[in-house]
Amino acid sequence: MVGNVSRAMNKRIQATIGTLIVIFILALTFDSLNLGQDSPSSPTSSTSLLTSKSPYAYVTLLAPNPKLDNKTVPDDEDEYFVGTRVLAYQLLHAPRTCTNTSIPFVVLATPDIPESKLERLRKDGATVKVIERISESWMKPGLQRWRDMMSKLRVLELTQFEKVLFMDADMYIADRMDGIFTDPTAEPLVSKSELAIDDEDPLPETYIFSAQQYMEGRVHPYPPPAGDYFSGGFFLCQPSMVTFNYYLAIAKIKDRFNSNAMEQGLLNYAHRREGPMPWTDIYYKWTTTWPSMKEYEAGAHSLHEKWWDEKIRLDPDLRKLWYIARGEMEGYHRGSEQALELA
Repeated sequence: MVGNVSRAMNKRIQATIGTLIVIFILALTFDSLNLGQDSPSSPTSSTSLLTSKSPYAYVTLLAPNPKLDNKTVPDDEDEYFVGTRVLAYQLLHAPRTCTNTSIPFVVLATPDIPESKLERLRKDGATVKVIERISESWMKPGLQRWRDMMSKLRVLELTQFEKVLFMDADMYIADRMDGIFTDPTAEPLVSKSELAIDDEDPLPETYIFSAQQYMEGRVHPYPPPAGDYFSGGFFLCQPSMVTFNYYLAIAKIKDRFNSNAMEQGLLNYAHRREGPMPWTDIYYKWTTTWPSMKEYEAGAHSLHEKWWDEKIRLDPDLRKLWYIARGEMEGYHRGSEQALELA
């Protein structure tokens, strides 16, 4: 359990402390870690991940940060880019949370992400796939930062994988996630073709779509009760071009769903409880939104929050977890790269 910390603790100091700790550990264990050799999760192995034989993949989306429009800032001041790097570290490298079955981490990047960020993610071990945006002129996102979120749908194009877990870049991983792919709630279901709607594209014969009931507000029941609306920031699905085209057909029909929440609105319509492809409630411990220390201590494997946003009232011990992970990530890669230079 994380000890009590001062609410006024400077986050840069937290990150620096984490960095120094990891560099010290790497320096002590360089020979045993053998960092100069390529491995499934080493910074030089991004190309090998493209031909990964894993049937599963972790996926996120990296789009431009609207806060930084028309501004030139260092890459490490783009919170969502840094969040993507922390997520990559936790899924690929961190001893307690990294994949132990060589599951790749795929970053879907919109075309205007600078090459410096793409190259940094490749060095971090991620598989980077530049994608075309998905958007329709009739849609009106509720928040500016949601303007590119329809592009998440391209996760369905990753048909080299049997199952993929999509996670927003502001996830903190508290425990290893590999078991989610074989969870009983992540098995294929048969579409209900008799409920198909004429002006929408054909349905896939089978599909997988598992998510968690969306709970808003820091105080909420845990485990979450069953409901009719899930979060679009965390879902497990079966890639399929038939399903992808079905989504695109829905996206083109004006007002078929509430576009305020963009992809979350579309997915909740496509996988509505009474529809032809109802969603499955994933086991509650795999994730949580609007997290609290109660959920972390109860064993939630992933927590969804904008950790860097000071306007969000969040338990400082919980916020500290993400900053420690950021410091570990920076220290790990700095130490790894220095070791490679010395090899």
